[in-house]
Amino acid sequence: MITRFKKSPFLRSEELVPVREAQKNITRFFKKGLVRVTKNGRSLGYLLSDEALADLIEDIEASNPAFIAEMEKEMKSKKRIPLDDVLKEYGIKRE
Repeated sequence: MITRFKKSPFLRSEELVPVREAQKNITRFFKKGLVRVTKNGRSLGYLLSDEALADLIEDIEASNPAFIAEMEKEMKSKKRIPLDDVLKEYGIKRE
C-alpha cells in the first residue's frame, strides 16, 4: 500500500512506501524520483533516482554564493572551450 505523506513531507512529491513493498519491485519506485521508505510507520530512508539527485545537486550548487560568484566570473571571461574538446573529455561521440 502506497500512501502520500500528508503531515509534513520533506518534498512535495514525496511518497511513503513500506519497505516490504519497495523490496518487491524496487526499480518501479526509482521511476517516481523520490520515495521515502518506511518500516512500521517510521522512516528508514529514501530512494532517489539519478535524475532527482542531479536536480537536488543543481539546486544546492545554485544556492551556494561561492558557486554563483564563480559562475558569474566564468560567464564574464572570454575563455571558451571548443565543443569537440568537451565531448572528447566526457567520451561522447558526435552523431
